[in-house]
Amino acid sequence: MNTTVNKGKKAISKGITRICSHYIEWYLNDKGLKLTDFDIEHIQNMLIDNYVTGDVCTIVPNGSTVGGWWSIQW
Repeated sequence: MNTTVNKGKKAISKGITRICSHYIEWYLNDKGLKLTDFDIEHIQNMLIDNYVTGDVCTIVPNGSTVGGWWSIQW
């Protein structure tokens, strides 16, 4: 599930995806984005290392980076 939300004047992308048997809630600081395979792999590795939340930094099609956050949905 992916959605775009206007947070004040800045739009963010957010969603929930299932990784390693967990529902992961995430957001990225730009509109119209979704997690890439590299983002999912990063989150998966963090889960394996027992993290329950963390940051995400994804590369968008124009080559710039966009930050965000993920956490296990409880």
